[in-house]
Amino acid sequence: MNTATCGLLGESLSLPTSLWAASGIAAPALSFGQGGEKADVVIIGAGFTGLTAAIHLAEVGLRCVVLDAAQPGWGASGRNNGQVIAGLKLDPDVIEQIYPGEAGRKLVQFGSDAPAEVWHLIQRFGIDCDCNHRGWIQPAFTRAGIAQVKARHEAWRQRGVDTQWLEGSELHALLGTRKYGVGWFDPRGGSIQPLSYARGLARVAIGLGVRIMAPAKVEKLSLEARQWVARAGDVQVFASHAVVATGAYAEHLVPGLRTSFVPVRTAQVATRPLPDTLRRAILPRGQVSSDTRQLLTSFRLSPDGRLVMGGSGATAGLDHRGIVPYLHRAGQELFGHLGQLEWEYHWSGYFAVTSDHLPHIHEPAPKLQVAVGCNGRGIALSTSLGKVLADRVLGVPENALPVPVTAIGKVPFHGLRGLGVKAATIYKRLQDQLG
Repeated sequence: MNTATCGLLGESLSLPTSLWAASGIAAPALSFGQGGEKADVVIIGAGFTGLTAAIHLAEVGLRCVVLDAAQPGWGASGRNNGQVIAGLKLDPDVIEQIYPGEAGRKLVQFGSDAPAEVWHLIQRFGIDCDCNHRGWIQPAFTRAGIAQVKARHEAWRQRGVDTQWLEGSELHALLGTRKYGVGWFDPRGGSIQPLSYARGLARVAIGLGVRIMAPAKVEKLSLEARQWVARAGDVQVFASHAVVATGAYAEHLVPGLRTSFVPVRTAQVATRPLPDTLRRAILPRGQVSSDTRQLLTSFRLSPDGRLVMGGSGATAGLDHRGIVPYLHRAGQELFGHLGQLEWEYHWSGYFAVTSDHLPHIHEPAPKLQVAVGCNGRGIALSTSLGKVLADRVLGVPENALPVPVTAIGKVPFHGLRGLGVKAATIYKRLQDQLG
């Protein structure tokens, strides 16, 4: 394998200033080492996927070492809006057209069950992350969005999910805004404090005997004498299996992986704690929400009563300041009638967008498992992908996995991705305006 030649997409390895960093549980004490470390499995990336894989493998007695360039939850795992959403980016009927028969049904069920894996881990291990399992609401933002939410509501009802159709005053009361006319409710969803969840998973893993080394940026991953060797500074980890769970922050450790998706930066903003009148009006029953805009806008209340909004634009660069005003305006459009919104935090990070908008598992070499591409559904999907990777390491046959194992592809014109993201953002913003 090739040596990494650049930083993590140009970002500082210090934790971004965010509401989650300011309010999260303390980071666990991590391991540091020098020289050689031996393990059954070396895992690169201490986000939801890597940590969940480590937990499942450690529980059956395998020795795992997790290496991360920064700290648990530093990347997308600790920087998102905190919404736990069921399903994949594509609708169930579309997935079953792409993968006819049992393969499609398994992949749809995998997405449907993904939030349950999050709730199960939190409850089982007592993870302190402000868990809220009160459901998710998706309102329609445009005329095209009305057809989308109707189709999703019906698709999941046909598959046994107790969804609810919402419209008019009922929807307005649940959201706290009259901006939307119709929507649907999904009881599988909810929210967490994402950085606390990542740190909680790390604590669980450490308690099971997993060694998490950070900061430990892996500069080279190679197969030598039938063993995987991960080199991070003075540390070398020798293992029978290797798992790469770096998400959008993949570098050159696995040939071709970095160009198999587009890293897209989206932002989050948070207000100061809201007055009681606004807290009682915005999402008063505790649900969270994301609308159907092409440039999705998500909103929720934090545990301390702040409005947290995310999305509403994208960039391939480091600077998210151009996205923040759109989020502020979106908040004003939705809730300005209730009173003044005073913004305090803004932060951003990258997530991986694949060409087909589906998650992928790759096995480009013997006993090397890679997962990438949650496409904005990262909390539930990345948690569940960790379990799938663990199952594969433990010998579950490829055809028994819920996510197909595929070859690493390449995004066309990947070198122009910055221009592509910018053009797509302008186009989608126009689509949202025109309805």
